This record gives sequence, structure tokens and C-alpha cells, in this order.
Amino acid sequence: MDRKRKYIRVQQPAKPVFDTRAKTKILQLTQDKIDSSKKLKKRVSRMAIRGNRLYLYELVEQFKPRGAIFMKPLIEGNYIELPYARITINDSGAVNCTADWQRHNKQWISIYKGTLLQCLANIENDSAWFSVEF
Repeated sequence: MDRKRKYIRVQQPAKPVFDTRAKTKILQLTQDKIDSSKKLKKRVSRMAIRGNRLYLYELVEQFKPRGAIFMKPLIEGNYIELPYARITINDSGAVNCTADWQRHNKQWISIYKGTLLQCLANIENDSAWFSVEF
């Protein structure tokens, strides 16, 4: 009895590709939301788009004992830049997005699903994941 295995190929949906105009629009929407929010304005120091993901970074003050060697370079001698949040954009209109949080082992976990502005509002207000103070 000869049995042949049959495999089914499942294709993932194509990731959106953003041109310069779309990236500028997404960054401008995000910057407007950050400027209007006290919490995000205080926490987010930089943003970057890589592929279909928008990364938000924060500066965290580090204690540097005398003679200590750090793996990451310090900014102005006291601060280290860490990822604060990530928003995965699944379509070109930024309507289907997920807000992601990074665990201690560098694994990203999706916490909220909605539009770009809803994800930013969730990061700002509703989520306890992003409220940890160092």
C-alpha cells in the first residue's frame, strides 16, 4: 500500500509596500497624535518605519557605576534608547493595524487590533502594558 503525502501550500497575505508619500503621511499622523498627548510626548523620543512596521522608541536613564562596561552605547552618557512600542500595519490605508509590546526576551506580542490612530490611543490610554515606569 503506497501512501503519498499531500502538502497544501498556504500563502500569507502580502505585506504592504509603502512609498515615500505613504510613509510621510503615516509619520505625520503619528507625530500629530504624539504632540497632542502628554504621555506619548513624554515617553516617545523617536519613530521609524521598517517594512510594514512603525517602531516607537524611548530614552531610558541608566545608572552607570564607575568602571562599568555597557553593551549598548549610551546617549549623552546617561540614556539608552529602547523600543517602546511597535505598530504593525497590514494594509496600505493603515486601517488594519496591531499594537505590539516587546517582552524582556525581545519577542513582540500583539495586544490590540484597530486603525493606526486607535492603536496609538490604546498605547496612550487603555493599555497597562505600556504604563510601566523605570
